[in-house]
Amino acid sequence: MGLVIVVLSARFGGYDALPDPVGWGLVIAGVWPLRARLPQGDYLVALAGLAFLLSVPLVLPAVEDRLSASGQWGVSVPQTAFCLLLSVSLATLAELADEPKAAGRFRVLRTAYIAVLVGPVLVYGGGVDALATPVAVLSVVTNVGLVYLTFSVSRRAYGRAEDAAPTGAG
Repeated sequence: MGLVIVVLSARFGGYDALPDPVGWGLVIAGVWPLRARLPQGDYLVALAGLAFLLSVPLVLPAVEDRLSASGQWGVSVPQTAFCLLLSVSLATLAELADEPKAAGRFRVLRTAYIAVLVGPVLVYGGGVDALATPVAVLSVVTNVGLVYLTFSVSRRAYGRAEDAAPTGAG
C-alpha cells in the first residue's frame, strides 16, 4: 500500500495529500519483516530508507519547485532503484516457487525500470528530448504494473513474511 501512496499524487494548494514519506514509511514497514526472506532484502530496506529521507524535504512545495527536471530525476533514483531491486527479488522468488508467469512479469518490470533509470540520462544529459514523453509514460505504466503485481503476489506464500522460505541472501 505504501507504493500506492508514493506513486499517486493528490495536490491541494501545492501540497500532496498523499505525502511520499508516509508511503515510504509503509513500504519500510512492509519490507522489514520480509528482508531476511527476500533476495537483497537488506538493500531493499536501505533503498526505501534513502527514498524516505530524500522525500521528506520535498513535502514542501517550495523545495520541490526549486528542483530542475534533472534534479527531480536525481532525487527519484533511490525510488527507481528500489522498484528495480524489488522486481528482481520477486522474480527470483516466483522462479523458486515454480511460477514462471509471475517471474516473467517481474523480469519485464526489471527491464522497464532499467529503461526508466537510464532514460533521463539520455534526455537531460544527452539532449535527446524526443525520449522525454516515452520515458515519462513508461515510468507511470511501470509503477502501476509493480503496484498491481505486488498486490497479486501478496496472497502467495512467497509474498508473505510468515510463509516465505528464507533465501539465505539478504
